[in-house]
Amino acid sequence: MTRLWIVRAGAQGERELAAIDQNKLFPGFLEVRDLTKLDSRDAIFAHLQEVLPDEGKKRLLNFAAQLNQFVNQIRIDDYVVMPRKLTNGVAIGIAKGNYQFDATSDSKHSRSVEWKEESLPRDMFKQDLRYSFGAFLTICEIRRNAALERVKAVLATGCDPGPQLGQQGKTTKSSVPGGADDDETLAEESQTDIEDIAAQQIISLVNSEFAGHALADLVAEIMRIEGYTTKVSPPGPDGGFDILAAGGTLGLGEDRICVQVKSGDGAANHDVVLRLIGSVSNTQATTGLLVSIGGVNAAARKELNNNFFKLRLWQMPDLLKALYRTYDELSDETRGKLPLKRIWVPMAGGAS
Repeated sequence: MTRLWIVRAGAQGERELAAIDQNKLFPGFLEVRDLTKLDSRDAIFAHLQEVLPDEGKKRLLNFAAQLNQFVNQIRIDDYVVMPRKLTNGVAIGIAKGNYQFDATSDSKHSRSVEWKEESLPRDMFKQDLRYSFGAFLTICEIRRNAALERVKAVLATGCDPGPQLGQQGKTTKSSVPGGADDDETLAEESQTDIEDIAAQQIISLVNSEFAGHALADLVAEIMRIEGYTTKVSPPGPDGGFDILAAGGTLGLGEDRICVQVKSGDGAANHDVVLRLIGSVSNTQATTGLLVSIGGVNAAARKELNNNFFKLRLWQMPDLLKALYRTYDELSDETRGKLPLKRIWVPMAGGAS
């Protein structure tokens, strides 16, 4: 029976680009050694007790349950969702290989995957599935509300038919080979990362209220609050940049930034970075800033790395941090489009 899994690629999306580029699932757990010969949760738990002796039993049971799913329960042709942190989307693929361990790799634990979509907007899914994508666990199965059939439908038609395909709210426990179900561990599958859910809702607001050139206006406003004098290019062809920003009195300081803003869900490519490099030179800027809420592809990332002393990148998490830093000083008009309230919530653990 085909199943649907979540496999994350780092709390901050640090392994996302490698996962997409290499057609792999990279869940982390880098302190853990080779699990190839460990065929049950109990065996993995015993290994974790050796390599993570300072962790509590409950946390190790949680990790063991997740790793057992990754090593022993995911099957070839199962569907996998990788919720992305660097964009507002989710990658969806089909597992194509068994568990592998490579001690020389930065990611160590992996499985091969065939990506069907690299960054589907979360808004294509109804709210119950978006909440499932926000589960705390790094690795878990999604079973509620005909989730698998609905993910297949979105891939085929671009439309989520909703939970009516299954029984609303119905969930079943998974059986872990080699050990009894751990009720506390399984119960954590229903917990949601409230911070992530809130961030995704804010991202949806940004995408809807600041589409196209309006995103450049938002970035320019943030930069003005942070002390820069800015000049925003008019809508239309921008010649490789959208904003010029400079520090110092009257904007005549040495900190001169040429900003290219790319809205939309698509990743910025190599050509976008090359145009920005040319604009930095043409405008006599000292630094180029690429703001791309759809992220960047592997070739663009490589070019950015090769120009570390000249270029910087803001992806969606960076834009959100800047927004949070400056929110109280944004104009009434901007805050009216992005009505936010700061709250405190208790933290929950369990993810890697």
